[in-house]
Amino acid sequence: MRVAISVERDDPVSRVLEAVGERLSAAGHDVVSSPGSYTGVDAAIFLAYEDTWRQVREAHPDLKIVLADPKQSRPEWIAAAREADVLIVSSVEQRDVFLRHNRACLIVPMCPKLPYQPREHSNREPLVIAYHGNRVHLECMVRGPKQAIEALGRERPVEFVAIYNIEANGKAEIGIPEGAGVTVRHVQWSPDVAPESGVSRSVVDELRRADIGIVPSEQPILNPLEGLERIAFPEPAFVHEPFDHLVRFKASTNAGRAWPFARLGVPVIADFAPSLAQLVEDGVSGMLASSPEAWHHALVTLAESPERRGAYADELNRRFEAALARSTDDLVAALTSDTPSPPPVRIEGFPTAHAQLARFRHDHERSASSVFSRVGTAASRIFRTR
Repeated sequence: MRVAISVERDDPVSRVLEAVGERLSAAGHDVVSSPGSYTGVDAAIFLAYEDTWRQVREAHPDLKIVLADPKQSRPEWIAAAREADVLIVSSVEQRDVFLRHNRACLIVPMCPKLPYQPREHSNREPLVIAYHGNRVHLECMVRGPKQAIEALGRERPVEFVAIYNIEANGKAEIGIPEGAGVTVRHVQWSPDVAPESGVSRSVVDELRRADIGIVPSEQPILNPLEGLERIAFPEPAFVHEPFDHLVRFKASTNAGRAWPFARLGVPVIADFAPSLAQLVEDGVSGMLASSPEAWHHALVTLAESPERRGAYADELNRRFEAALARSTDDLVAALTSDTPSPPPVRIEGFPTAHAQLARFRHDHERSASSVFSRVGTAASRIFRTR
C-alpha cells in the first residue's frame, strides 16, 4: 500500500502525522510526504481543516481520503468530516462526537516522535511538578490541582513549572499555585523541536528534570452544587446527591499531553477525562484525581516513593506503545478494506452539529488576552472558596 502524508504546515498535529507515517513505513508500507503527484497512491492523509484534499479527490476519485483532527466549528468542516473516507481522531471523546458524521472514525493517539528515555527517580528537594500544554488547561487547575499543590507546599518545598505559549496567549492569571513553600516558573513553549523528536525543545528540556507530571483536563464548573440541582433529571431514581461528580471536558480532549511525560520517565497524575483514564490506570500506570483532596493524596503518594514514580512512568509508556500499535493496525485495516463504511445512524431527539453550532458565539473583535483577563479576574474571586 502506498500512502501519502499531505501536510502544508509545521505544527504539533503535523508532527503527529509524520509519526503515523513512520509507523506505517515500519509496518512495510510505502509512505511519501506531500507528493507532487498522487498517481499510484492508494490513500492520502490530510489535515481536516485544509482544503487541498478536495482538489486531490477531484483528480483521483478512487483515492481514499483520510482527514485528521476534524473540527465542527465551521459548516464546511462538518461537511468535510462527512465526505471523508476515514477520519483520524485523537480520543474516545472526539470519536464520540464525530460518529454522527462518519462511521469510519479511528482513534490515533496524539504522539509525535520522541525516543524513550527512562530515568532513575530519587528523593530530592524541591519536588518538581511540571505542566505542559495550552493556557486553557493550565488555568483549569483553578479548582483542585492548585489547592493541592499549595497544601503540599506547606509540607515540603515544591517547584511548579508550567510550559506553554506565553507569547501567543499571554500569561496565565488563574489556577497558578501560590503561597509559602511553592516556587513557580513560567516557561515559554518553543516551536523548535528537540533532536530526533517532534516535541518542543523547551518541553523536553524541562520535563527531563521533573519528578511528577500533571495533566488537568476537566473544565471548571461555576458552583457545582447549584449545577447539580439545576440539571438533575426529575425522576425519583435519578435524584442527585450533593456529593455526586459533575465533570466537564472538551470534545477534543485527548491523552496526548501525557505522552512526553511517559517517554521521559515522568509519572503522571490526571483527572477524570475518559481518554486519560484509558491509559492512566490509578495505582498502576499513574494516578487519577478530581477533588483537591484526591490531587493532594496523589501528589504525596508519588512524592514519597521514587520507586513508585519510576514504575508508573514505565507502565504508562508501555500502554502508550500498545495503543499506538493497535491504532496502526486499525488504520491499515481501514485503508486496505474494500468495504465502504456504513452511513452514520440518525438518532431523533438529539441536537445536530449545525444546531449546536448555531448556539456558538465568538466575538472576533475581542483579543484572547482581554477575554482571559476579564474571565480570570471574575474566576479568581469565585474560586477562592469551595
